[in-house]
Amino acid sequence: MATDPAPVPAIDIQHLTVSYGPRPALLDVTLSVEPGRLVGIIGPNGSGKSTLIKAILGFVPRDFGTVRVFGQPVEEARGRIAYVPQRGSVDWDFPVTVGEVAMMGRYGRIPFWRNPAEEDHRAVAEALELVKMSDFRKRQIGQLSGGQQQRVFMARALAQGADILLLDEPFAGVDAATERSLLEVLGRAREAGRTLLVVHHDLATAARHFERLILLNQRLYAYGPPAAVLSDDLLEEVYEGRLQSLGPRRAPGGGA
Repeated sequence: MATDPAPVPAIDIQHLTVSYGPRPALLDVTLSVEPGRLVGIIGPNGSGKSTLIKAILGFVPRDFGTVRVFGQPVEEARGRIAYVPQRGSVDWDFPVTVGEVAMMGRYGRIPFWRNPAEEDHRAVAEALELVKMSDFRKRQIGQLSGGQQQRVFMARALAQGADILLLDEPFAGVDAATERSLLEVLGRAREAGRTLLVVHHDLATAARHFERLILLNQRLYAYGPPAAVLSDDLLEEVYEGRLQSLGPRRAPGGGA
């Protein structure tokens, strides 16, 4: 009896190597991420987590290796990827409103000779509603709290209509309530069929947030379910004895 072919990976990385001058950031990383997954990227400081995101986007040059998105070279599929940067990399004093930031997600779909159409405004309205920022549409971005700013940039990514969302430490510097609301947005995006890769620094919550984890320290140490990736032996090797007590690490839906 014939079996259905395996789905084309959302992201397929083969032998990816990236350096900053003489210093290697990623060494021979190979992995395939299935469509519709919510994946966390973990590892110590300086391990290459943000570099992996930027290499997928093509923001940093590759020394070696390939990145394919749904079977296409990433250079031909950038419209299918949306990016939420770290908050510290954004100029929050720039005079722009919440609605204008969200509309930036549509620019790749709007020909230069016309203004946003009804479908663009509808996509922005739906994205702002999804992240619960509709009431702030006319507010200047610099007047928002850190968590609200993060939600606006998630709205920009959602308005783009991309199949893949790449987020660089979206939970950094936000309170517990904001973290829960961001997780709800990520969960709804996944339920809608999107693939999400999220740089995350907190091992104590990684298993509760994600269904798959990528464990990096220049090279790939593991990719799989949290229960397999967050083993004491692997973490001791990757963190080189610098791992502090994390408390209980629970897989989603699992016991303590």
